[in-house]
Amino acid sequence: MNPSKFPIKNHVSKKGKRISQVLKGKFGFGLDTLDKALQGDQAALQAIGEAARQGRQVQELMPLLTEAYTTLIKGTEEYNKGVATILKQGATSAINIDKAVSQTILANQKYGNQRQELAAEFATAKEAEKVRHQYAIDYIQLKAYIDTYLTKVDNDAKLIDQSNRPEVKQLEESTRYELAAAKHLIQHGNNARLDLLPQREYLPIEGGQSTRKPSRGVMESVGRILSAFGLSLQQ
Repeated sequence: MNPSKFPIKNHVSKKGKRISQVLKGKFGFGLDTLDKALQGDQAALQAIGEAARQGRQVQELMPLLTEAYTTLIKGTEEYNKGVATILKQGATSAINIDKAVSQTILANQKYGNQRQELAAEFATAKEAEKVRHQYAIDYIQLKAYIDTYLTKVDNDAKLIDQSNRPEVKQLEESTRYELAAAKHLIQHGNNARLDLLPQREYLPIEGGQSTRKPSRGVMESVGRILSAFGLSLQQ
Protein backbone atom coordinates (compact mmCIF):
# COMPACT_ATOMS: atom_id res chain seq x y z
CA MET A 1 0.00 0.00 0.00
CA ASN A 2 1.32 3.39 -0.93
CA PRO A 3 1.58 5.52 2.21
CA SER A 4 0.74 8.65 0.33
CA LYS A 5 -2.59 7.17 -0.69
CA PHE A 6 -3.66 6.12 2.93
CA PRO A 7 -7.34 7.18 2.85
CA ILE A 8 -8.15 7.21 6.59
CA LYS A 9 -8.16 10.66 8.13
CA ASN A 10 -6.69 11.15 11.62
CA HIS A 11 -8.83 13.68 13.43
CA VAL A 12 -7.58 12.90 16.96
CA SER A 13 -3.78 13.01 16.93
CA LYS A 14 -3.65 16.75 16.39
CA LYS A 15 -5.66 17.18 19.58
CA GLY A 16 -3.48 14.81 21.60
CA LYS A 17 0.04 15.57 20.54
CA ARG A 18 1.42 15.40 24.11
CA ILE A 19 -0.26 12.05 24.68
CA SER A 20 1.09 10.80 21.35
CA GLN A 21 4.60 11.62 22.53
CA VAL A 22 3.95 9.75 25.80
CA LEU A 23 3.01 6.57 23.90
CA LYS A 24 6.41 6.17 22.36
CA GLY A 25 8.20 7.16 25.59
CA LYS A 26 6.21 4.85 27.83
CA PHE A 27 5.43 1.91 25.58
CA GLY A 28 8.03 2.06 22.78
CA PHE A 29 5.53 2.53 19.94
CA GLY A 30 4.01 5.78 18.71
CA LEU A 31 1.10 6.38 16.36
CA ASP A 32 3.52 6.74 13.47
CA THR A 33 4.41 3.05 13.84
CA LEU A 34 0.70 2.28 13.82
CA ASP A 35 0.25 4.24 10.59
CA LYS A 36 3.17 2.47 8.96
CA ALA A 37 1.74 -0.93 9.92
CA LEU A 38 -1.68 0.07 8.52
CA GLN A 39 0.00 1.10 5.32
CA GLY A 40 1.57 -2.38 5.11
CA ASP A 41 5.08 -1.65 6.39
CA GLN A 42 6.42 -5.11 7.12
CA ALA A 43 9.02 -3.95 9.65
CA ALA A 44 6.35 -2.03 11.58
CA LEU A 45 4.00 -4.97 11.35
CA GLN A 46 6.68 -7.36 12.58
CA ALA A 47 7.70 -5.06 15.43
CA ILE A 48 4.12 -4.57 16.58
CA GLY A 49 3.41 -8.29 16.16
CA GLU A 50 6.43 -9.21 18.26
CA ALA A 51 5.51 -6.64 20.88
CA ALA A 52 1.95 -7.97 20.90
CA ARG A 53 3.24 -11.55 21.21
CA GLN A 54 5.39 -10.57 24.15
CA GLY A 55 2.48 -8.60 25.53
CA ARG A 56 0.26 -11.66 25.42
CA GLN A 57 3.03 -13.71 27.06
CA VAL A 58 3.43 -11.09 29.75
CA GLN A 59 -0.33 -10.99 30.38
CA GLU A 60 -0.43 -14.75 30.70
CA LEU A 61 2.77 -15.31 32.67
CA MET A 62 3.03 -12.11 34.69
CA PRO A 63 0.32 -13.01 37.24
CA LEU A 64 2.01 -16.34 37.82
CA LEU A 65 5.43 -14.74 37.99
CA THR A 66 4.09 -11.99 40.24
CA GLU A 67 2.64 -14.57 42.58
CA ALA A 68 5.88 -16.58 42.44
CA TYR A 69 8.02 -13.52 43.11
CA THR A 70 5.69 -12.38 45.87
CA THR A 71 5.81 -15.83 47.41
CA LEU A 72 9.59 -15.89 47.10
CA ILE A 73 9.94 -12.43 48.58
CA LYS A 74 7.53 -13.13 51.41
CA GLY A 75 9.16 -16.51 51.99
CA THR A 76 12.56 -14.82 52.14
CA GLU A 77 11.12 -12.24 54.53
CA GLU A 78 9.59 -14.88 56.80
CA TYR A 79 12.73 -17.01 56.63
CA ASN A 80 14.99 -14.12 57.66
CA LYS A 81 12.52 -12.93 60.28
CA GLY A 82 12.44 -16.48 61.67
CA VAL A 83 16.22 -16.75 61.58
CA ALA A 84 16.50 -13.35 63.31
CA THR A 85 13.98 -14.46 65.97
CA ILE A 86 15.86 -17.73 66.46
CA LEU A 87 19.22 -15.96 66.68
CA LYS A 88 17.81 -13.32 69.02
CA GLN A 89 16.24 -15.95 71.26
CA GLY A 90 19.41 -18.04 71.04
CA ALA A 91 21.49 -15.07 72.19
CA THR A 92 19.09 -14.30 75.04
CA SER A 93 18.88 -17.94 76.10
CA ALA A 94 22.65 -18.35 75.80
CA ILE A 95 23.17 -15.33 78.08
CA ASN A 96 20.62 -16.69 80.54
CA ILE A 97 22.28 -20.12 80.47
CA ASP A 98 25.73 -18.55 80.97
CA LYS A 99 24.31 -16.45 83.81
CA ALA A 100 22.79 -19.55 85.40
CA VAL A 101 26.12 -21.39 85.05
CA SER A 102 27.97 -18.43 86.57
CA GLN A 103 25.50 -18.21 89.44
CA THR A 104 25.85 -21.94 90.03
CA ILE A 105 29.65 -21.66 90.08
CA LEU A 106 29.44 -18.71 92.49
CA ALA A 107 26.93 -20.54 94.69
CA ASN A 108 29.19 -23.58 94.75
CA GLN A 109 32.21 -21.42 95.60
CA LYS A 110 30.24 -19.57 98.26
CA TYR A 111 29.12 -22.87 99.77
CA GLY A 112 32.72 -24.08 99.94
CA ASN A 113 33.91 -20.79 101.41
CA GLN A 114 31.15 -20.73 104.01
CA ARG A 115 31.98 -24.29 105.03
CA GLN A 116 35.61 -23.28 105.50
CA GLU A 117 34.52 -20.17 107.42
CA LEU A 118 32.24 -22.27 109.59
CA ALA A 119 35.06 -24.72 110.29
CA ALA A 120 37.45 -21.86 111.12
CA GLU A 121 34.83 -20.20 113.32
CA PHE A 122 34.18 -23.48 115.11
CA ALA A 123 37.90 -24.11 115.65
CA THR A 124 38.41 -20.56 116.96
CA ALA A 125 35.37 -20.76 119.23
CA LYS A 126 36.47 -24.18 120.48
CA GLU A 127 39.95 -22.87 121.31
CA ALA A 128 38.48 -19.76 122.96
CA GLU A 129 36.16 -21.97 125.04
CA LYS A 130 39.11 -24.15 126.02
CA VAL A 131 41.07 -21.08 127.18
CA ARG A 132 38.00 -19.66 128.96
CA HIS A 133 37.39 -22.97 130.69
CA GLN A 134 41.02 -23.21 131.81
CA TYR A 135 40.94 -19.67 133.18
CA ALA A 136 37.64 -20.44 134.91
CA ILE A 137 39.16 -23.56 136.53
CA ASP A 138 42.29 -21.60 137.53
CA TYR A 139 40.12 -18.82 138.93
CA ILE A 140 37.97 -21.24 140.93
CA GLN A 141 41.05 -23.01 142.29
CA LEU A 142 42.83 -19.74 143.12
CA LYS A 143 39.70 -18.29 144.73
CA ALA A 144 39.25 -21.48 146.75
CA TYR A 145 42.91 -21.36 147.83
CA ILE A 146 42.70 -17.67 148.79
CA ASP A 147 39.38 -18.20 150.56
CA THR A 148 40.95 -21.07 152.51
CA TYR A 149 44.03 -19.00 153.25
CA LEU A 150 42.00 -15.98 154.39
CA THR A 151 39.76 -18.20 156.49
CA LYS A 152 42.84 -19.75 158.10
CA VAL A 153 44.33 -16.31 158.76
CA ASP A 154 41.04 -15.04 160.19
CA ASN A 155 40.66 -18.15 162.37
CA ASP A 156 44.29 -17.95 163.48
CA ALA A 157 43.75 -14.30 164.36
CA LYS A 158 40.66 -15.21 166.36
CA LEU A 159 42.60 -17.92 168.18
CA ILE A 160 45.50 -15.53 168.85
CA ASP A 161 43.05 -12.85 169.91
CA GLN A 162 41.43 -15.27 172.36
CA SER A 163 44.79 -16.52 173.66
CA ASN A 164 45.99 -12.93 174.16
CA ARG A 165 42.88 -11.82 176.00
CA PRO A 166 44.39 -12.52 179.48
CA GLU A 167 47.49 -10.44 178.72
CA VAL A 168 45.45 -7.63 177.19
CA LYS A 169 43.16 -7.75 180.19
CA GLN A 170 46.18 -7.77 182.47
CA LEU A 171 47.58 -4.68 180.68
CA GLU A 172 44.31 -2.89 181.24
CA GLU A 173 44.30 -4.00 184.88
CA SER A 174 47.92 -2.89 185.41
CA THR A 175 47.16 0.52 183.95
CA ARG A 176 44.07 0.81 186.12
CA TYR A 177 45.98 -0.32 189.27
CA GLU A 178 48.90 2.02 188.72
CA LEU A 179 46.54 4.95 188.19
CA ALA A 180 44.60 3.99 191.32
CA ALA A 181 47.88 3.62 193.29
CA ALA A 182 49.03 7.03 192.10
CA LYS A 183 45.79 8.61 193.24
CA HIS A 184 46.01 6.75 196.56
CA LEU A 185 49.58 7.96 197.19
CA ILE A 186 48.71 11.52 196.28
CA GLN A 187 45.69 11.40 198.58
CA HIS A 188 47.29 9.72 201.60
CA GLY A 189 50.98 10.54 201.32
CA ASN A 190 53.07 8.72 203.95
CA ASN A 191 49.94 7.10 205.31
CA ALA A 192 49.26 5.40 202.04
CA ARG A 193 48.84 1.64 202.08
CA LEU A 194 49.03 0.17 198.62
CA ASP A 195 48.41 -3.27 200.04
CA LEU A 196 44.82 -2.22 200.58
CA LEU A 197 44.28 -1.69 196.87
CA PRO A 198 42.97 -4.81 195.12
CA GLN A 199 44.87 -5.95 192.04
CA ARG A 200 43.51 -8.57 189.70
CA GLU A 201 45.77 -11.28 188.30
CA TYR A 202 44.61 -12.51 184.87
CA LEU A 203 47.79 -14.31 183.97
CA PRO A 204 48.45 -17.84 185.24
CA ILE A 205 50.41 -18.23 188.56
CA GLU A 206 53.56 -20.34 188.22
CA GLY A 207 55.12 -21.60 191.46
CA GLY A 208 53.10 -19.13 193.49
CA GLN A 209 54.42 -16.16 191.53
CA SER A 210 52.66 -14.26 188.81
CA THR A 211 54.24 -14.32 185.39
CA ARG A 212 53.36 -10.63 184.98
CA LYS A 213 56.20 -8.13 185.05
CA PRO A 214 55.15 -5.01 186.95
CA SER A 215 55.42 -1.73 185.09
CA ARG A 216 57.63 0.86 186.76
CA GLY A 217 56.79 3.84 184.56
CA VAL A 218 53.75 5.11 186.50
CA MET A 219 55.29 4.33 189.91
CA GLU A 220 58.42 6.31 189.07
CA SER A 221 56.31 9.24 187.96
CA VAL A 222 54.36 9.12 191.25
CA GLY A 223 57.66 9.01 193.18
CA ARG A 224 58.87 12.17 191.52
CA ILE A 225 55.59 13.92 192.33
CA LEU A 226 55.83 12.94 196.01
CA SER A 227 59.45 14.07 196.20
CA ALA A 228 58.38 17.50 195.02
CA PHE A 229 56.14 17.75 198.11
CA GLY A 230 58.82 16.40 200.48
CA LEU A 231 57.17 13.02 200.76
CA SER A 232 58.55 9.54 200.15
CA LEU A 233 57.05 6.48 198.49
CA GLN A 234 56.30 3.66 200.94
CA GLN A 235 56.04 0.25 199.46
